[in-house]
Amino acid sequence: MFVHIWRMRARKKRVKDYEKFAQQLTMPSLKKLEGCLGAHFIRIFEARKPEYLWLVYWRDHKALEVARTNPIWRDQIKKFEAAQFYKSIPVELVCEALDSFGAPTEKTEKPGESKRPEKSRRTNRKAETGKGKGEDPADEPAAARSHATMLGPTAEGE
Repeated sequence: MFVHIWRMRARKKRVKDYEKFAQQLTMPSLKKLEGCLGAHFIRIFEARKPEYLWLVYWRDHKALEVARTNPIWRDQIKKFEAAQFYKSIPVELVCEALDSFGAPTEKTEKPGESKRPEKSRRTNRKAETGKGKGEDPADEPAAARSHATMLGPTAEGE
C-alpha cells in the first residue's frame, strides 16, 4: 500500500471555503478513482496558522500514478489552484506503508468508545459451546472481567 501525503498551509480568510471544497468536492472525487483505498482530511490541531494534511491510501504505486493522469484528478487540481486556498506551495510525499493497524474513522465514534458485539452473536456462541455467560472467563470480553482477573494475583495472594 502507498500513502500520498499532502501538506498545505491555508490562507486564513479562505479556511472555511477550503474545508468545504475538500469535503464536498475532493473527498467524493477520490472515492471515484480506481485504486484509492481511503483518505483522511486532517486539520493540524496545534499549528499557529491554518494547516492541513491529506493522507490518501492507494493499492500500490501504479494506482497512484494512473490516478494522477485521470481527468477527475486533473479537474480537482485546476479547481484547487484557481481558488487560491493555499498560502505557500503544498508539500507532497509518496510513501510506502510497511506496517499498519486499524483506526476508527467514523465521525460518530468517540475516543474510548468501543462497539459491542451483537446480542445474537453472544446467543449463538452460548448455543454452540453450551456455556453460559461467566462460566469461562477467557470467553468474556476484557471489559466484563474483574479488575483482579485482568491484573492477576496481588501481593496479598488474592
